[in-house]
Amino acid sequence: MDIVTAVRSLCFVSAGLCLLRILTEGTRLQKQTELVFKLVFSLVFASMLINGFRNTELQKIPQIDVSDYSHAKAIYRNELAKKAADNISNILYSQLEAAGIEVEKVETDINISENGNININRIIISSSDPESAEDLIRKSLGQETEVINGMG
Repeated sequence: MDIVTAVRSLCFVSAGLCLLRILTEGTRLQKQTELVFKLVFSLVFASMLINGFRNTELQKIPQIDVSDYSHAKAIYRNELAKKAADNISNILYSQLEAAGIEVEKVETDINISENGNININRIIISSSDPESAEDLIRKSLGQETEVINGMG
């Protein structure tokens, strides 16, 4: 049963109730006939609801293939590398400032291997005293660390 048929049926039964009320007004049978038509109205309404629920089909939800996580892994690995580089840069910046070396900017270029090791490729600094900054950075991170002066 579609919605148009349901609405028509309810309208027909409602019109019948109204007509019955007008015809039986002031008689002894008014209450009994009104009860009968209200029961009919309730049955029609209930049958429409039951048929509506019975005939209703839920849409199928398409399945998403979640077996390929490579894209999510790449995003995670890139964000992890960016956050680690920012953290290293902030720590180096704080160390340089604590040592009294004026630094405008510290950038860290890192790689994270498949097993989770962080490899620092190079440190790019913008400092008016690059030799002192380079010495301090190499003391913190190791002598093999490549330090580049970005003020060039």
